[in-house]
Amino acid sequence: MVDPNTLTGPARRIQMVITCGVVLLVVLAVVLAYGAVTEPADTGENIARVSGLLTGPMQAWQNAVLLGVAALHLAIWIVLLATARRMFGHLAEGDPETAGHVARTLSRWLWALLALGLMSQMIVSFVATWDFPDGERSVSLGVGTPQISVALSALIAGFMARAFALGAELWRDHREVV
Repeated sequence: MVDPNTLTGPARRIQMVITCGVVLLVVLAVVLAYGAVTEPADTGENIARVSGLLTGPMQAWQNAVLLGVAALHLAIWIVLLATARRMFGHLAEGDPETAGHVARTLSRWLWALLALGLMSQMIVSFVATWDFPDGERSVSLGVGTPQISVALSALIAGFMARAFALGAELWRDHREVV
């Protein structure tokens, strides 16, 4: 006999962990918004430093672009974690079919995050080095561990969607037999 608690219990726990992640990202978004309002120049320069581009004072439009890119990344991460939370919520309720649909959506958001990450590297490097002298400006694009991890996560989420659909079909067959 199949015991659904072997799936629903861990799914609830993972859902709670993801909820903490969403709350943390929302707090970070509020801190970013507060920094953007109170000290936009410092916040923009800090984003440039975190990106690995040590710059001096930047113009207001440069700070605005960097703040916008950071806010967009935070927003997508919040949506990603909220979507993953929904997926595990459906698993905790014993609804693998709906979890499969949500996993498919999660996979699409992960691919969007990967594309945004690659584009934002170029945008941030271009904007942050705008005032540099000729020959020192840069547009960079790098594929490293974070990008590979997101691509693998998107592939795994796509596979999970198919596995959940198969699991839902098997669960329906099991219920019909019993």
